[in-house]
Amino acid sequence: MVTTRSLDVFPESELGDETFSREEQAEALLKAFFSIADEWGLALNEARALLGNPGRSRFYDLRNGLKRAIHGLSDDEMDRLVYITGIYYGLGILFSPENTLHWLRNEVTPVDRFARPWGEGAPLIHMLTGKLEALVDIYRYVNGMRGG
Repeated sequence: MVTTRSLDVFPESELGDETFSREEQAEALLKAFFSIADEWGLALNEARALLGNPGRSRFYDLRNGLKRAIHGLSDDEMDRLVYITGIYYGLGILFSPENTLHWLRNEVTPVDRFARPWGEGAPLIHMLTGKLEALVDIYRYVNGMRGG
């Protein structure tokens, strides 16, 4: 099982002695996630898949920022949020917003498929399998592209 914490993905995010509660981190990550989902043009079912397919009512509670839903985020869901925001951050360094969407949604040429752990398919399609490992694959690839 793959697990991470935000400092593993965002080591530069450590702010001296200031610490944030799990709920504060979860709230910030969820706001970022739903902004990212909007920017990437994801349908609601696609956004749910990236979060690990929570139930519809739970998903809408998260989307609406209900405290009980935020407080109930699992470690898996927190990890997913961290990886997705890490992918977004890395792509923002590498590409303009338009090129980010192009990179996420387009398949690669047969020559490039050997360099990508997920093969020929579009990175977003790989992420939408709902597996945490797919997010890790894309994060590591993007981080490697940017020299991290």
